[in-house]
Amino acid sequence: MLLMDSSIEKIGQFLFPEKIRRYVTFPLVPVFAVALFSVNFALSRLDKSAPLPELTLRNRILSVVHSPAFLFFYYVALALGFWSVYATRTEEKYYQLRVGGYGMLLGGLLGEILSFLPHHP
Repeated sequence: MLLMDSSIEKIGQFLFPEKIRRYVTFPLVPVFAVALFSVNFALSRLDKSAPLPELTLRNRILSVVHSPAFLFFYYVALALGFWSVYATRTEEKYYQLRVGGYGMLLGGLLGEILSFLPHHP
């Protein structure tokens, strides 16, 4: 167990160096995620032309991603991820990793919302 703890700590130090650790907090993650979501949405609204092959590929991908079976497992995975971040809230030594995981889960949720919004006016 000690070897696993040191490995996780090394991963945390690699992903979040001391210079940026003070910015990796739970209150800042939603702000960052919503800012990225807004920029992505604005850029998708400005893109008025899409070549036909890309459009058909996008439609095929969306048909799979919006299928009920995929959405069920995706939402279950998101719920389990959010629960695991919440369940480990007392583990202070993994704070930055929990924040990073929370940010990825929040990004996945916002990305799913973005995929349901129309991309062209």
